[in-house]
Amino acid sequence: LSTESQFFKITGQYLLGNHVITGGFEQESLDVFNIFVQHSRGGEYDYFDDSFGNPAHCAALDAQGRFTDPACGMSGIDRFQLGRPSRIYYGSGGGTNDANDAAASFTNDQNSLYIQDELYFPAQDLSIVFGLRYDWFATSDAPNYNAAFSEANGVRNDATIDGVDLLQPRFGFTWGVADNVSLRGGFGLYSGGNPNVWISNSYSNDGLTNVQLRLNNFSGTGSVLDGSIPLVGAGMPGFDVPQVLYDIVAGTTPDNGSTSRLALIDPNFEQPAEWKFAIGATWDMPWYEIQLDIDYLHTRTVDSALYVDLSQEIVGETIIGQPIYAYNNGRDNFMLTNSNRTAVSDIFSIVVRKDFDFGLDLMLGYAYTQAEDVSPMTSSTASSNFSNVALNDINDPRPATSNYEVPHRFTFRGTWGHYFWKDLQTRVSLFGFTKEGQPQSYVMGSNDLEGNGFFGRHLLYVPTGLNDGNVIFGDNFDTDAFFAFVQKEGLGSGLLDRNAQHAKWSTRFDLRVDQEIPFFGQSKGRVFLKVYNLGNLIDDGWGLVNDAQFFSVQAVNSSLNDDGQYVFEQFNDRTINNLLENRSLWTIRLGVEVNF
Repeated sequence: LSTESQFFKITGQYLLGNHVITGGFEQESLDVFNIFVQHSRGGEYDYFDDSFGNPAHCAALDAQGRFTDPACGMSGIDRFQLGRPSRIYYGSGGGTNDANDAAASFTNDQNSLYIQDELYFPAQDLSIVFGLRYDWFATSDAPNYNAAFSEANGVRNDATIDGVDLLQPRFGFTWGVADNVSLRGGFGLYSGGNPNVWISNSYSNDGLTNVQLRLNNFSGTGSVLDGSIPLVGAGMPGFDVPQVLYDIVAGTTPDNGSTSRLALIDPNFEQPAEWKFAIGATWDMPWYEIQLDIDYLHTRTVDSALYVDLSQEIVGETIIGQPIYAYNNGRDNFMLTNSNRTAVSDIFSIVVRKDFDFGLDLMLGYAYTQAEDVSPMTSSTASSNFSNVALNDINDPRPATSNYEVPHRFTFRGTWGHYFWKDLQTRVSLFGFTKEGQPQSYVMGSNDLEGNGFFGRHLLYVPTGLNDGNVIFGDNFDTDAFFAFVQKEGLGSGLLDRNAQHAKWSTRFDLRVDQEIPFFGQSKGRVFLKVYNLGNLIDDGWGLVNDAQFFSVQAVNSSLNDDGQYVFEQFNDRTINNLLENRSLWTIRLGVEVNF
């Protein structure tokens, strides 16, 4: 990845009575060369475990026996041993099989015009700011036009963000209500900047420049060992590329482009933004010289970004009305577009501060967050952004608890400084927090619910009991363990909400001690001691840092029958919580700093 940016800014200010009028223009021009080419150094081999729900006699068979017995499914180890991968990926430069030819190269400009008027009323100690900001993007570079894809899907793949714009009105104020009380607040529309990392996907994954392919072998009939899946090069199983994929990439031309695994921008794409409303106050309390800060922030999304798969269409629904998708045109064609749904977030915080005359400063804070998003967009690639979200409808995700939400967080900071030797300060700082873990989702298998290979991202359906007519329990499904899990986790019946569960709480305290030391002339040095995770240093069971699993947690392996009922085949007793072992350990650093 290589980027080069040029920035130009001009601003001016005009004073008119009690008005301060400010305006300006900014332009950031960004040149991008991105040679991120997945699966280009040999194929990526996936070996899936299909042995769940096997009859008892399958355990006595070897890998070949389980392959030949139609009642048995192979494990991932079986597939690896027999050279029968579930799928193989390969990607490279179209027409050449040279990854260097698959790079994305483009330039875009982000332009901004802004003007604001700040009024100050000294009698009321009140400042009011009104402003407008207008952002727009410009580019003359477009992805290569893929005629085969566009003809098959009815949408061009060479759309860009050229001309995408957003007008953002804003208002803010600060008001000294009294000598010891001030209010602040504001309202306005704000955008998230330049989404270059997502835009880049459409330049490289156009079906011509960077051709990404996948060979599916879920049945296991093909093998890389017996030659039924011929390989290029030295024919090394597990590394070299299937000949058929290599030949497709080599045969790619502007008139014969790939119609699968493209990334494109919606021709009607709009700049995502958020309406924000903020209000806050600072109170220098008359008791013990304590300062209190209270803030509230409310946001509502506009045109949230997400990816949809143009290659899939709804072909039916489950017994409870959940849509069933299947491939229609090509495979895995991901379009960056906007959601018409609104996600809402509310954040409240309170901070108390106290400074003592003998050098001790204390701060205690609390923040409450209730945040939603439509799609977390956790990745830089189109396929991962599409697949890494738990949902019920793959092309219409609903607003739900955000992956980034931390519902409750308490923060503490204490510092104490003292001069034991002349003008050489000794300073001790202690920082700590305790917070509820981030959210994650329990899901079930996506088999038969969509046409792609992204398994385990459909939100779990929790049956009302053994007699729930929406679910068929397989012979080997452990119902006792499953319903014990449901009770332990407090899961209600029906389809679960996204990110309704949270990881465990985390608590950590860090200590730092600084001692100034004399140095040459007027310079001073500093000896410092840093203790990361003081609690874990004291007791191995303290200072444990938890987070939610990155991917949704698949609690049930499932499929659908012809009546649209969920078939529960295997229960997986897994947890949302992920103990971050390295971040839970204590460390001590001793060092010297010198400032000249």
